[in-house]
Amino acid sequence: MKYLIETWGCQMNSHDSEKLEGLLLEQGHEPAAGMEDAELVLLNTCSIREKAVHKVYSELGWLREEKKKRPLLVGVAGCLAQQEQAALFKRAPHIDFVLGTMAIQQLPALVERARAGVRRVIDTGAYLDNHLFPPETARRGSSAKALVTIIEGCDHACTYCVVPTTRGPERHRPFQDVVAEVRGLVAQGYREVELLGQNVNSFQGGCSFAELLDRVAELDGLEWIRFTTSHPMNFTPALARTLARNPKVAPFLHLPVQSGSDAVLRRMRREYTVAQYLERLGYLQGGPADLCLSTDFIVGFPGETEQDFEATLALLEQVRYDQSFSFIYSPRPGTPALRLKDDLPHAEKLRRLTRLQARQTELTLASNQKMVGRALKARIETEAPLEGGHWLARTANWKNVHLMAPAGRRLPFRELVDIRVTGAGPHFLRAEAV
Repeated sequence: MKYLIETWGCQMNSHDSEKLEGLLLEQGHEPAAGMEDAELVLLNTCSIREKAVHKVYSELGWLREEKKKRPLLVGVAGCLAQQEQAALFKRAPHIDFVLGTMAIQQLPALVERARAGVRRVIDTGAYLDNHLFPPETARRGSSAKALVTIIEGCDHACTYCVVPTTRGPERHRPFQDVVAEVRGLVAQGYREVELLGQNVNSFQGGCSFAELLDRVAELDGLEWIRFTTSHPMNFTPALARTLARNPKVAPFLHLPVQSGSDAVLRRMRREYTVAQYLERLGYLQGGPADLCLSTDFIVGFPGETEQDFEATLALLEQVRYDQSFSFIYSPRPGTPALRLKDDLPHAEKLRRLTRLQARQTELTLASNQKMVGRALKARIETEAPLEGGHWLARTANWKNVHLMAPAGRRLPFRELVDIRVTGAGPHFLRAEAV
């Protein structure tokens, strides 16, 4: 069959799609040129926020009409599949199969059953060895960096989060397997990897996460190592030292705080106070000057007062994050936060979010402007110039670069080049290839 995979969500979902594609290719299926050519459409979904779920159901509505025109198998995988399970068939009866996050390797069997005419095929079982997926099976996309899962699931219990439900408890890959996979990726031409986990810095696969970073960094030919996402309670002085001292660990840290109010953090069950979070940031003192610090904020969590929100703004001013990702609280099925009283009007939530994001835009612009005039290295992330004539590149500290090169000069995809920053906006740097 000719297949098309559509992906929503985080880097973990993107890498899961690479695994799903590899499994389909092993069975002799072929990628479709586009939707009109597809005989199998697989939606790899996200359910972390309500908006992501709405997008999936909107696509499923379109596919329902498409199935009326021609033979077409429709499958749903990912976090929404794990969360809703058989209930998906009730809301969208035209779905042929549902595949859970911990059952990825069962995809070939589900496809064959659906092709044989079995209706409403489903497997959302807890295959707790799914983190041991054979890495050679994954079909890597055309990207400048390679994604490497080192841990699946999360053992924290934040009251707003569906991850423990959709991804299960923590399972850690042996560090030897991780090192071997990265070694193979370097042999394929990758010079940058991103280590993934719902709580990546809680890694316990035979060594600590800081030790794993150092082991991976020993591989010849590897230039940059990134990782996401970190929980503040698992951010250790040893990890901060590795981030500061190992030149192959990219100077970028995403450390979600979610709120600047201790009262809100308690209701979120984040397990730390603002003071404890700031203490962990203090571990980075003496770290790389170019370190880019990023975070997440949830605005309008149940019970958030104006004073709570002002505390979040105060934390933003104190830390002055280089960038942040902020969202209005999204109630998720089965989470403890649903029991909390949520009576803040949506208009007020939106006002707070707008205010927070506007200030972050100013801080991000100021951070980017500090880089104007500097000479540094950036990795080429496109195989050809984009519309407008610029190439997309990225610095070690995760700054997007719109890079101009002399006419006729082709820049090497996935490789580092010397650049000089000529300008800055809130979303990217402008630069020239040297």
